[in-house]
Amino acid sequence: MGSVIFDLPLFERAAIVFTAFLLVTASVFVLNQYFDREADQRNKVKSRLPVASGKITPRNALIFSLLLIILGLALVFMVDVYLSALFLIYLGLWTAYSTPPFRLKALPVVDLIVSGLGAGFLPFFMGLGVTPHLNIDVSLILLVAVPLTLIHSGGHIIQAVGDYEADSETGINTSAVKYGKKKTVIVAGFMILVAVLSPFVYSAFGLLSYRHLLLFFILFPLSIPVVMRYADVLKDPSTRSVINLQKTAGKYGTIAIAVVWAYAVFTKIAGF
Repeated sequence: MGSVIFDLPLFERAAIVFTAFLLVTASVFVLNQYFDREADQRNKVKSRLPVASGKITPRNALIFSLLLIILGLALVFMVDVYLSALFLIYLGLWTAYSTPPFRLKALPVVDLIVSGLGAGFLPFFMGLGVTPHLNIDVSLILLVAVPLTLIHSGGHIIQAVGDYEADSETGINTSAVKYGKKKTVIVAGFMILVAVLSPFVYSAFGLLSYRHLLLFFILFPLSIPVVMRYADVLKDPSTRSVINLQKTAGKYGTIAIAVVWAYAVFTKIAGF
C-alpha cells in the first residue's frame, strides 16, 4: 500500500523492489526457524516446519537464509542505493528479534513493538521508497503508518498467545508468557480496534476526507467472521482457537488487502 497510496510508481521499479522484499522477508523467516527449532518442535503446528521437522538441516537453513539476503539486497541495490538502507534496517531489526544475544522476542512489550515496527511501519516506508521524488508531508505518512503498526502489533500478540505453551517450556518470556493469555488477547483487540477506528478520528479532525470512509463500509462484511473468531479466542485463548483465527484472518484479510490496494490505485487514477 505504501507504494501506491500517495502516487503511482513505475511498474518495473515496483516489481523489483517487491521481489526483493519477498526474498529478504523469506530469509528472516528461515532464520527464525533456525533459532526457534527447539521451541517449534513443541508446537503442534510449527513442528511441521522444515527446520523443526528435520526436512532441512540447520546448516542448510542458514546457507539458504544468507543466499536469500544476498539476492534480495542485490535486487534493491540495482534500483536505489538509498532504499537499500531501509532494507538493511529491516533485516537488522528482524535478525535481532530472533538471534542471541539480543533475542528481542523474549523481551515482554519489546517483542510487540518490534513486530509492529518490523511488519507494519518499515514495510510501509519501504513501499513509499518505490516512488521516487515523493513530496508528501511526513505527518500524513505517519497517519497511515501508525494504524498499520498497531494492527501488526496486535497480530503479533495473538500469534504469541498461540505459542504460549511452547514458549513457556523453552523459557522464551514473551508478552503473552509474562502477562498471561487473557490480558494479551484483550490488549491485541484494543490495538486493532484503535487502528480500525482511526480513519473516523482522522475525518473528525479534518485530516481525511469523509468520502474515503466508504472503504470502511466495503470492508466491514469481511471483518465479521474475523471478529467472531476473535471472540472465540477471547473466550478460550487456546492454540486451536488462535489457529482458527489466523486461518480466518488469512482468508478474509487477503481479500481486504486486495480491496484496499485496488481502492488506492483507483483513487490515484481517477483523481478521487
